[in-house]
Amino acid sequence: AAQTGVAERADRTQAKGTMTDVVMNYLVQAQDLVPAEYGYYALVTAISGVGLAKAAGTMAHPGSKIVGKLELVGAILLLLGPASLGGFGHIYASWSILVAMGMMLAIKPQAILTEAVLITLSSKILRSEWGNVTHDGMTQGMSWATAMGASIITGYVIGTLTMLGDRFAPNKAGAKATPNKAGNVKRTKRA
Repeated sequence: AAQTGVAERADRTQAKGTMTDVVMNYLVQAQDLVPAEYGYYALVTAISGVGLAKAAGTMAHPGSKIVGKLELVGAILLLLGPASLGGFGHIYASWSILVAMGMMLAIKPQAILTEAVLITLSSKILRSEWGNVTHDGMTQGMSWATAMGASIITGYVIGTLTMLGDRFAPNKAGAKATPNKAGNVKRTKRA
């Protein structure tokens, strides 16, 4: 019995095709750890709460308002159900959340664990909708994994551009930084 377990583990860890295939295999295994209903409610709850905070501007990173609005759009579309938007409701919701998570990967890579959980949950919804609903030529031209990757990469590019814009943009107040009593340069607060 011990030999069988070792052989099974070796078989699972051995690369079967490209690196993308291996990563997608592990993603599907992670998605299957959480029952669909619990994952759905956890995703809507997390995205709604954090999305509201970000959209209100209470998070201190650049692009938080954009990310928050994308998360809120995703949460609203998830609550409207899969039949909304001509049957694309959950697919558009997943794309919105995945773009937001791609942006967060670029903006705040320290939060990778949270982003990975939200990517896993939203991609699970994308995978289930992609396989169950026929969307004419759209879902036949690419897989759910390709759509997920494209969404995350799009968000990452937008997030990187947001970071660069924030880094090289002039002070929004138009004032120069002034030294404080200790001689350190005092920066003006950004909106």
